[in-house]
Amino acid sequence: MAITQTIEHVSTTLTLPKCEGTDLVAFAAGRGHPDHPCLSRTHNPSSCVPSTDFSPWLRERIVTTDVDAVGDYLATVRAVNPGVGGSREDVVWHYRRVAQAIMAAPLTRHLRDGSDGAYLDLRTGLVLLAVHEGFTGFIMTGEAADFLTAIMSVHSLRLEDAEALVEARNRFVSEAGRELSFWAAWPQLQGGTLRALELPDNPELRRLTELLARLPLGVRAHAVAALRHLSADSRVPKTLASLSHYEARKRGLDVAESSRRILATGVVVAAENLPGWIAGWTRRDLMGFLRHEGVPARRSWNKERLAEVALAECADLLRRRMADAGAVELAPEYAGAVGALRRRIFRSRETWRAWLAFGTGIG
Repeated sequence: MAITQTIEHVSTTLTLPKCEGTDLVAFAAGRGHPDHPCLSRTHNPSSCVPSTDFSPWLRERIVTTDVDAVGDYLATVRAVNPGVGGSREDVVWHYRRVAQAIMAAPLTRHLRDGSDGAYLDLRTGLVLLAVHEGFTGFIMTGEAADFLTAIMSVHSLRLEDAEALVEARNRFVSEAGRELSFWAAWPQLQGGTLRALELPDNPELRRLTELLARLPLGVRAHAVAALRHLSADSRVPKTLASLSHYEARKRGLDVAESSRRILATGVVVAAENLPGWIAGWTRRDLMGFLRHEGVPARRSWNKERLAEVALAECADLLRRRMADAGAVELAPEYAGAVGALRRRIFRSRETWRAWLAFGTGIG
């Protein structure tokens, strides 16, 4: 049973759950920091990085319009470094107001014809971003748009009144540029710069997006980042852990669990390209490996020669190491679809950046 306390704030009675008794902690399932179970154990608690992908938990609360629970999530993750002054009760009050604004955001103002799932993902994504972001023009300077572009790349939406977004964006940049040289370097957008967000009539891409849409949002962002990298440089297998960028982890991610879920989709497979894998090793790595295995290697040999000898003398051992490391490569049958996904993400990123800054309707 949740432990609660009641306070009075601006003539409104609030029932505030204490973190130790909430099901947020149960959802974290022991993956968090010893002193802060909802925060990452691998990042400093003051960085407010969630311990796992809480998007499934948040989706359930958003579906039931549980504004207080959404606000309590934000307050719990921000508790060590709340970003606002006052008592714990004041922090909860602040983040419940943020949650209320997100829940009331008019998502169809600029984004039309989406499915219920699309708008649910979008609202959940805004909550995940709200841990670290404010929805003003300054959000354009970070990587929030990359995260939102990744999670929303599986959905089809019709962009409406793009001219208003372009006008608001250009006005902000122009005004900010009068005081700061950073903004003065930003070009004015022209009409047509913000691209459409509809999914193209591409059966392969739609098959891929249907698979990715089944993943929780943090896992989906991880998957999209991994697919983009593997598609851009298909000759070099990588581990999924190495492709979990901080921007996705910052929103909440259990990398081991995320990697398992991505593998289960079948869009990546265990790597077989052994030369490509060791191409990612440094010359020092190769020299150390050969010496450890007792294979003669001259100091004068370059990286290519060292790799050639390693493949000739220790191929079976290297294959086992590659498998143990969890190296993956893009499944060949998804290569075309992932290429289309990469192009879609590249074209839509500026649209999402402008929408986050000026289209959410969050005050």
